Amino acid sequence: MTVPFILVICFAGIVCLIPLAFYLFWLAQITRREHPVAVAGTWDFTALVLGLSGFIVFGAGVVLTLLQSNFRFWMRGNFEAFRAVWIKEWVTWSVLVSFYLIAVVGGIGLTLLARRRSLVVYNVEPETFESLLNEMFAQLGRPLERTGNLWVSGVPLFELDTFEDGRTVTLRWVSDDGRLFEDVTRLLRTALTTHLADENQVTRWLHSAAVATVAVAGCSFALLIYYFTLTR
Repeated sequence: MTVPFILVICFAGIVCLIPLAFYLFWLAQITRREHPVAVAGTWDFTALVLGLSGFIVFGAGVVLTLLQSNFRFWMRGNFEAFRAVWIKEWVTWSVLVSFYLIAVVGGIGLTLLARRRSLVVYNVEPETFESLLNEMFAQLGRPLERTGNLWVSGVPLFELDTFEDGRTVTLRWVSDDGRLFEDVTRLLRTALTTHLADENQVTRWLHSAAVATVAVAGCSFALLIYYFTLTR
């Protein structure tokens, strides 16, 4: 039984690109809104993981093919030889997959923990966001001071990572005062709803990338249908 390598590429295109296209369309919708949008760091990272889920799943197969010395049987399209190798060395394959899953799941879990107290704000100028923070903390009776990316009010409170071209700001809370973080998040979301955002040029790039991704996935699907039609 011969499996052409082009079919593997087509399957990879479908599995990897469809989730990525949904993620890009989601980002395009977020960045085109009239008001800045604040997304919890955990949900923002979860969306990224879902967008890359196809690559993560397909990556398990890549790990096996790169580390398994008998991958040559699969490359030749010899299904019987591949099955024989699997029966003979299933323990090795299972260990490789387990290590891969532990590394991926562990990395995702640690990142989610690290982003529990973070906030990603889309569609806002960094200068505008900083001014908004200063006004908000002044109302709370806790004036801010800035030291590089670190913002202090008696004690270190948070860090800001800015992406000016994408008009995105990430607030990473470093203080142990979780209650204050919740209050800041609530007040910040309310304040952002009253602020009008200018047109974000990144939206066009994201939308174009999403359409291109869908087009490539569609071509991959069409090639699969065409191949199976010819081999019926």
